[in-house]
Amino acid sequence: MLAKDNLLAFYRHKTIEIMPLTGEGEALVYPVNGFEERPPHDRGGIDWFGCAWEYMEAAGAPAPDCSTHVLEDICDWRDVVKFPDLDAWDWEAAVERDGVDALDRDGAIVDVVVLIGLWERLHVLMGFEEALCALIEEPEAVGSFFDAMVEHKIKLIDKIAEHYRPDVITFHDDWGTQTGPFFSPDTWRELIKPRQKRIVDAAHARGITFIQHSCGKYDEIIPDFPEIGIDVLQCMDINDIGSALEKTGDAMSYLVSVHSQDFCAADAAGILTPETVRETVRAEFMNWGSTGRYAPFIFPPATWYEEIVLEDYRVCRERLAGTYA
Repeated sequence: MLAKDNLLAFYRHKTIEIMPLTGEGEALVYPVNGFEERPPHDRGGIDWFGCAWEYMEAAGAPAPDCSTHVLEDICDWRDVVKFPDLDAWDWEAAVERDGVDALDRDGAIVDVVVLIGLWERLHVLMGFEEALCALIEEPEAVGSFFDAMVEHKIKLIDKIAEHYRPDVITFHDDWGTQTGPFFSPDTWRELIKPRQKRIVDAAHARGITFIQHSCGKYDEIIPDFPEIGIDVLQCMDINDIGSALEKTGDAMSYLVSVHSQDFCAADAAGILTPETVRETVRAEFMNWGSTGRYAPFIFPPATWYEEIVLEDYRVCRERLAGTYA
């Protein structure tokens, strides 16, 4: 099985030959040059909703400029928020800037990243504190704004399907903090879940597999994700991945970070050892990897412990290869 076919089988909950390796068999398109949901990684600027971003050197990426907000009162969103005209956008130029025509579609699936989901757009427009207050104080206004955002995202998916022709979309919307979700599970289920389902359904209707990228911890709502139709969850290991795999079974696959925060902190404190790294990741790779529904999200190594993580992953995936049936 080609790496491309193996990865697509993983994304679509079918039998795989080997655990996928990040970047193997996939061409990732981060279209921050082609359309302006957010400025490119190496600079600040204004996005196509008029929101200001500033480059954060510590993060190596732009972040919302907290000193200025487009929207002060959620009840005023219809008068204040100006949605970009997607029909007027120069999509041919976008495709050229993002290098879409040069992609190797025979050897790799095409994954287009869609940034700034419903919740993220709300807090980028309003600021975090006001957005959280709006969820509680004006849920109807938030709901109507989210409805408009859903229509915008569906139209964006239409344009992406037409011009970028992806196999997969990775849709970003961070729903959690380090310790729990930003909002109660009931609030998520009322205001986000049914609207997110419409977005997922729109992708599926166009033959596109749907990856939900969401940072943070939100164990309580993960079992709901297959009900939305999410094919793959790209998440952090601060969630209880073992429990999540048991609850969602073959209905969803997982791409999971590999203890980057824990290892970074322990290394900075001088207490991280190669043995600790190996014992930690090897158990997870073998146990979770045996399900055929888990793969670690491993970036190219930049530290000594990331080298060990990748080395051990290669060993574990070879041990598990051919065991899936």
